[in-house]
Amino acid sequence: MGPTYPARVTEEPLSGGHNAHEVVRIGGTVHRRGDGNTFAVRVLRHLEAVGYPYAPRHLGVDEQGRDMLTYIPGVTTDHPGQRAVGAYALGGRMLRDLHDATAGHALAAGRDCVLHGDPGPFNTIFRAGLPVAFIDWDSCRPGDRLDDLGYLAWTWCVQSQGNVPIDDQARHLRELRDGYGDVGADTLIRAILRRQTELAEVEAANAADPRHGAERRRHAEWAVQWATGDRELFQRHEDVFLAALG
Repeated sequence: MGPTYPARVTEEPLSGGHNAHEVVRIGGTVHRRGDGNTFAVRVLRHLEAVGYPYAPRHLGVDEQGRDMLTYIPGVTTDHPGQRAVGAYALGGRMLRDLHDATAGHALAAGRDCVLHGDPGPFNTIFRAGLPVAFIDWDSCRPGDRLDDLGYLAWTWCVQSQGNVPIDDQARHLRELRDGYGDVGADTLIRAILRRQTELAEVEAANAADPRHGAERRRHAEWAVQWATGDRELFQRHEDVFLAALG
């Protein structure tokens, strides 16, 4: 018999999260070439140690220096029609459990807790319309939990595109807030508006920065339109959202 060779490894490119890094699936693992964010690795290891179920597990580094993570089957979503009854309350609970799991820990560095940093539906895996895990932890950091909650509430519930009725958006916001718990209506409204404004300002600066490539500047221009469009809709119907929150 001739020599035997190891089976060729098949790498399946993955997309769906808001990141600019190489991400591939190899069997039951995800390999991603990140930005050397060792803080994110420490956070994922802590979450595994405390039994937080809504994040991938960090499995080490492969021979190419890429982080290896558990593969979580499912899809991301970009419209309420792709989400099941109970999805918003569960999303709020997932974020609250993350914040509670890191509050008071050294990783929080004296702040409220560790934030995911970008917990939009584009960075959430859904199965049968229900969220099962947050992915893309590159933006995680110590911070104020309302920054995370305001961003989650905005990106999951407020949508100027897609012909989503305002009453439905307000109901989704109430369900998400109730899933998270212990946040007043005015506080949440202000948090959403603050995150929309902050993102629009940051991305406007990126769009005007000649150090960025053309693709990055185009993305920044799109992000400004997204944030300002959603903010205008939210402000126009703020009374509806406030009434829904009670």
